[in-house]
Amino acid sequence: MMADMCPDCGDFLTKCLIQQNYAMVLCPNLRCGYPFNQNETSENVVYVEESEVLEVAKQRLSKS
Repeated sequence: MMADMCPDCGDFLTKCLIQQNYAMVLCPNLRCGYPFNQNETSENVVYVEESEVLEVAKQRLSKS
């Protein structure tokens, strides 16, 4: 299981959808390069349940 906090800067990590059910876990801090400053990033690609994808989509639609 991935940590909730960035190991480099301590900010909360976020998921960025890269395919329908896969996301890359990364640090949203623009001054931090995690995980792109690591030798191996494959452990930062995680499966995302459809229910989570739909929930995020609903939240974004309700804001617009």
